[in-house]
Amino acid sequence: MADKKFELSGNLLKVVIVFLVGLFVFWGFKAYESYWNTQGGNYPREITIDATGKAFVVPDTAKIYLGVSSKADTSEAVMEENTEKINAVMEVLADLDIPEEDIKTTNYSLYPNYQWTEVRGEYIDGYALDQNVEVKLTDFDLVGDLMEKVVGAGANVIGDVSFIVDDTEAAKGEARKDAIKKINEKVASIEEASGLNLGKVMSYYEYEAYDYGKGSYAESMSYDSSGYGASAPVPVIEPGQEEVQLTVSLSYKIN
Repeated sequence: MADKKFELSGNLLKVVIVFLVGLFVFWGFKAYESYWNTQGGNYPREITIDATGKAFVVPDTAKIYLGVSSKADTSEAVMEENTEKINAVMEVLADLDIPEEDIKTTNYSLYPNYQWTEVRGEYIDGYALDQNVEVKLTDFDLVGDLMEKVVGAGANVIGDVSFIVDDTEAAKGEARKDAIKKINEKVASIEEASGLNLGKVMSYYEYEAYDYGKGSYAESMSYDSSGYGASAPVPVIEPGQEEVQLTVSLSYKIN
């Protein structure tokens, strides 16, 4: 079989050469453009400005930690005494119309009371029982009344009365507005001082700058309440206010 030769005509050869040259020029231009952009000639320029906004809010929830601590010669006796007193405390909370979901047992500890002497060494001198509950109140007018009545009912431990902000969204909204207002003032100042023209916002970021809502009213206090009829002065409760801080960061395109 005779060999066949395929030869490109002159016109077709010219077309192929022009195509290859054009392809080479195209990719060369793209490479140059990419290099120029990475060197800072044409990439989008941005500037980030941040500010911290503030708002003040009155705590809306009080948390009261209270309980009964009892001692007796036997574990049965201390459990009976403690149960009688804590039940009386719970009756006070029910009379104050505090919902059950706002009352939570946080501790129940029964343990021997160890003593030591040179003669006897270590020995058990009775038993102790601690039972504590956490009570949440949204009516601050009840705080002082509650503390007085539970002490009268037998509670001898009250500690860490604290005020928290249960709903922070409204305060965060005010702090956000304050932060953005400050950013707008910074933008105007930067444009005036530098001659830059800042365009649209390219990104938004925010974070809470302060762990608010955990202010404390009092450290742990103990009361010697030997009888249910015992009385105690009503304490003055002032929740004060908490400062909410929110930092906002905006990135602007530089026109």
